Amino acid sequence: MLEFAHALTGATIAYRIQNPVISLPLALLSHSLVDLLPHWNFALDKERKKLGKISKKTIFWLYLDSFTGLSLGLLLAFKALPHFPRFLTIIAAAFLAVLPDLIEAPYFFFNYSNKLIDKIIALQKKLQWNIPFWPGIITQIFFASLLLSLTLL
Repeated sequence: MLEFAHALTGATIAYRIQNPVISLPLALLSHSLVDLLPHWNFALDKERKKLGKISKKTIFWLYLDSFTGLSLGLLLAFKALPHFPRFLTIIAAAFLAVLPDLIEAPYFFFNYSNKLIDKIIALQKKLQWNIPFWPGIITQIFFASLLLSLTLL
């Protein structure tokens, strides 16, 4: 799943479940659950093996995806203001929902690996339900629209 969908999922959980003791662990768990949905994702591992690195074009799209996720998370967090603790919880939940992918970043971008990174990559590969680009993007847009309807309406 793209980062924007993970971040929005975590932010939505914290927006709807205001108790951080419940919402923050759920946001972290949501990463694996959302990856079980059919979706398209960047094939970073294949690209890294083929080119020896991640291409500039892919990095651009990753930045755009991350910026979109950050923007959506902040949109929900700002809706919680002036309640600052709730604002922080929503931002923390969005971060926790993308954390497994962030932990993988050193492997994909710096060829660095350790036991934790290897375990997370192996788990993520097992959980992914990757499908072709257009159906996978449409699925994610539909999913994001559903999440936004739970918070913005």
